[in-house]
Amino acid sequence: MAKEFKPLLDSLPKSASIAQIIKRAERLAHLNQKLQLKLPPQVKGLLILANLRDDAAVLLCNTQMEASKVRMYSRAILQILQNEFKVSINKIFVKVKKMDN
Repeated sequence: MAKEFKPLLDSLPKSASIAQIIKRAERLAHLNQKLQLKLPPQVKGLLILANLRDDAAVLLCNTQMEASKVRMYSRAILQILQNEFKVSINKIFVKVKKMDN
């Protein structure tokens, strides 16, 4: 069974404009760059700050092994986001990127 693809705009809130979406993506990319500089050396480069939603940060890793290592440092990463960057979050979700075969 083939997966059905939805247009990107169908999955976004109706009130969101393309300009708002681009601005949010740019802010996340900038925050991710700053975060990479502050991460513990053991996890530098193993994760990407993919999203901030509600009270959580979503981090993406390439492999399950990297994700496990990042999870071990999740408390330190949470503290960096809260203290260094004043991000209002209380938890971190670590996800593994889905790779195409």
